[in-house]
Amino acid sequence: MFPLLRPGFPVTDDGDWMIIRLSAFYQSFREGQFPVRFLGRLNNSYGYPVANFLYPGLLYIGSVLHVVGLSFQDSIKGIIIGSVLIGAFATFFWLRRFFHSYASTIGAVSFLFMPYILYDIYKRGSVGEILAIGISIMIIYAIENKTGWIIAPLIAFLITSHNTLALFFVPVLFGYILIKRYNDFIPHMLLGVGIAAFFWIPALFERKHILFSITPISDPLHYFSVSHILILYGLPILLIVLITLFQPNKRFGKEKIYFIVLILGSTILASEVSLWLWRTTWFVNYIQFPYRFFAIGSLFAPWFIAYVADDAKSQRGILLAIIASGVLILLSLPYQGSVSVVRPEGFYSTNEATTTVRNEYMPRWVSYVPAIRKQERIEVFNGNAKINIRLVTTEQINAIIHAKEESILQINTIYYPGWGAMIDNKPVAIQYDNPSGFMRITVPSGDHTLYMAFRETIDRFIADIISVCFVIVYLVWFVRYLIYRKVRLKRKRR
Repeated sequence: MFPLLRPGFPVTDDGDWMIIRLSAFYQSFREGQFPVRFLGRLNNSYGYPVANFLYPGLLYIGSVLHVVGLSFQDSIKGIIIGSVLIGAFATFFWLRRFFHSYASTIGAVSFLFMPYILYDIYKRGSVGEILAIGISIMIIYAIENKTGWIIAPLIAFLITSHNTLALFFVPVLFGYILIKRYNDFIPHMLLGVGIAAFFWIPALFERKHILFSITPISDPLHYFSVSHILILYGLPILLIVLITLFQPNKRFGKEKIYFIVLILGSTILASEVSLWLWRTTWFVNYIQFPYRFFAIGSLFAPWFIAYVADDAKSQRGILLAIIASGVLILLSLPYQGSVSVVRPEGFYSTNEATTTVRNEYMPRWVSYVPAIRKQERIEVFNGNAKINIRLVTTEQINAIIHAKEESILQINTIYYPGWGAMIDNKPVAIQYDNPSGFMRITVPSGDHTLYMAFRETIDRFIADIISVCFVIVYLVWFVRYLIYRKVRLKRKRR
């Protein structure tokens, strides 16, 4: 974590974008939008609904950290450092349920130096993935420790922390529950999925409105080279896994088989062995990058290192586990030379980039986006009118219109369902059938009050209500659990 403690922020593929997106998210959040879905400052101030589709969990956490006094870049750093450290401690306590303390310590140390985690932090800058890995380790420990009360909120956090990794980890965690025969935890997982409904239901059912499904974001053939490097860096782990296959000790047989299948299977899916699968459009659109499958191995590889250290009848196992961890540490040393760039807070809080690769979350009716922002948020497109602005934010507009004739006003913001307009407190239609998808409103002659705002649609509101209902169910269950536990403790004392 030392490079993150330096001034500035490491130069990565997406790191600056995460900070910019957080600042725009916080701005919309502060202006009253909740849940935050439309980031009006981004896309050259024309706005677009990126937060409706792209993992908002880290942005809510980052907003809270910013409220308590951290800068935007320090908030992102805090999420990364916190996720890794929480993941390491959770790994130790999870491994401790199987092995001795010394073996669990070696395994937890190896987690800190997993090649994919380091690559994610210092090359890609994928904060959402790091957060998802940390949360998933906590869920694994909660399952093993039979701490059911925390599983539901953690599953909800996982789903909102990263779309793709949640798609990986939720079935993996479900499988872990099944092999452990902790079937009582299945309702907890379903409860967590329900709590996150406010995010995944709109993200799933409103994909028809955006370019994501028809926009190729990456060519997997260009990223298999990264997978090959990560496989090379992960050779100590693969060797440890292979060694466990020939160890006669039959402890934890079900877990070992399950974890071996996950690690070897994810390695195959990340390599060119599975090229036939990467030629299918739907698979590429959802997963995008082959090396993402190494996230699964990062969760369970420490288990094998601890297994070897704990299960060997001689000191050779401990030595082998230490050597494997040492190699991982040595391979991490180049990351200590990561370059950081110091930028003022204003660089992030005023930046209007889209923070996406190919505008894949742009509405489908937008065929042209101006590269330069317009000076005015609202202007007369056709007719003769004067506009007196009362209030303009990224989420709402309040203005007095003096129209000498019927006029068309253009709001230089991209339309997305949820935007509504009223003239003199009466709803009016919004036209957006223009190349840029800007909102246009017809105003009759005379003096009028125009009010516009971005709100929840009926469908999103239903998703919000579903989340609220599941939260209430969880709280009722949690209170009953506390009462039951209190009664049980009293009986034990008697």
